[in-house]
Amino acid sequence: MITRLILASALALAATSAALAADAPKSTAECMEQAFALAGTAQEKKLSDDKAGQVDELLAKMEDACTSEKFADAAKAADEINAAIGK
Repeated sequence: MITRLILASALALAATSAALAADAPKSTAECMEQAFALAGTAQEKKLSDDKAGQVDELLAKMEDACTSEKFADAAKAADEINAAIGK
């Protein structure tokens, strides 16, 4: 049930995250929404263990940047995540 909720939320946010990924987020909430959407997209891709580990590290880096309000760093991490998942 939780997986379905996460997946549904991620799909709903995926459209907005694609548009927002080009620009740095403007708030911690917006930044975390982007990270959440990217996590859902990565989960859908069924990545190899190595690639999934890389994405997990990048997501942690992005979340740290979000909570530290370093939105440019978060945007850079988001770009790296998109590249890693082939988006």
